[in-house]
Amino acid sequence: MNFIGLGIACVAMGLTALAEGWAVAKAMESIGRNPSASKDIRSSMVIGVALVETVAIYILVVAILMAFVVA
Repeated sequence: MNFIGLGIACVAMGLTALAEGWAVAKAMESIGRNPSASKDIRSSMVIGVALVETVAIYILVVAILMAFVVA
C-alpha cells in the first residue's frame, strides 16, 4: 500500500514540473508579444513558479515521510 502512495507522489511531482514549464513558456510567449510589459509579466511569473515549486516541495516531504516514517 505504501508503494501506491509513493507512485502517486512521483506522478504529482512530474505534473508540477510540467506545470512550471508550461507557466514559464506562456510567460515567455507573453513577453514576446508585448515586450513593454516584461517586468510585470516576469514578476508575476516568478511568484507563480514559486507557488508551484512550494507544492512540489510539499509533495516531496510527504513522499519522504511515506517512504521512511510510515512502515
